[in-house]
Amino acid sequence: MRESLVRAFMESVPRHRRHARFSTGTLPLWRLAQEVGSTEAAANSVLGEHWAAWSTFFGPDLAKHVESFDIAGMVVESLAPSDARAMHIRLKGTEWYLGAVQIRPEIPEHWAVFLKGIPSRFRIFEDSLYLFHRGYELEVEDNRDHVEYREWESSGLFSSVRWEDSGVRETVFDPYDNMQHFRRLGEADELLHGQFSSALGETLMRCSDLNPNLTQRLHAAIKAFEGHETAEELAHVSLSCRRFTEKLADCLYPPRDEKVNGRKVGQAEYRNRLWAYVAENVTSDTSRELLIANVEDLGKRIDKLDSLSNKGLHSDVSSSDVNRLLLSLLVVTHDLISLRPPGGAFLYEPYETTIRTFMEGLWQQQERRSQDDEE
Repeated sequence: MRESLVRAFMESVPRHRRHARFSTGTLPLWRLAQEVGSTEAAANSVLGEHWAAWSTFFGPDLAKHVESFDIAGMVVESLAPSDARAMHIRLKGTEWYLGAVQIRPEIPEHWAVFLKGIPSRFRIFEDSLYLFHRGYELEVEDNRDHVEYREWESSGLFSSVRWEDSGVRETVFDPYDNMQHFRRLGEADELLHGQFSSALGETLMRCSDLNPNLTQRLHAAIKAFEGHETAEELAHVSLSCRRFTEKLADCLYPPRDEKVNGRKVGQAEYRNRLWAYVAENVTSDTSRELLIANVEDLGKRIDKLDSLSNKGLHSDVSSSDVNRLLLSLLVVTHDLISLRPPGGAFLYEPYETTIRTFMEGLWQQQERRSQDDEE
């Protein structure tokens, strides 16, 4: 079962997003049922009846399983909801698979059953597996599970299997192994999601307001990254980022013939135009310097990846480098478009073809009516 779950994870999560910590063991659901009074109450508390927890379980079904079996569980830490759903779809036809539930650290029952109830076993990062052990115990004896190590090696799922020292984490020496700490983690996760979701939502809305083609180019860059299968496809993501940045410069600071602050700001000098835009919209010297530095850093990242791609050195382009490029692109874009309040002059250029086609159609209809009247 463990290997099937891990295989589903490897097949569902793209390599560049594949980093998670896994805990496995028997879930102490029967003990929870004794504490809360019934298996039904235990099932409802785990499924987050009064919380916004995503789940594929029905309460009565889980309660029935709790009464009948010891239930094995695997906690996958740092798993995106879309990847969790993809794993569920792969596993739902399996005889032993019961379902999945989103773990919320602020729910006391989740802490007791999933976080405190079963220990961390290993980590998966990209194509490698890291088995946890306590390094300080090796001074007394080598009690690492070499059988499990060899089993994972022979599974063929990983390019490498390694040991990772987990130190005193999840022991009596760990002052952070408590519900208060995990509650703070849950709150931080929710706050960060809210903050970044708001910023990303505003970025997409403002890009669409400026020019719908901006959103299309951003979509092309992110989709190319998410769907890449080869190093060459990965290298092309930087080209999409450059095209987006050039279009962003066109929207924020259209080309001019004259120099600005001693720099050319023509069509080709898109980076200079972004600098000029910052200079005209930021009064604080410190803020201006930081923004210009961020624009310059983004440009250097694009140039570096473009250079490797143009030289045919696609294998030297790593997914982590491109991921950082996309994050930098989103941060810089949000910084730039938020310098001005919304509601500027409407840009008709993206709609010209549709407007022209519509007007030509009206003109042709008018022409036909005039000819019909003459006849």
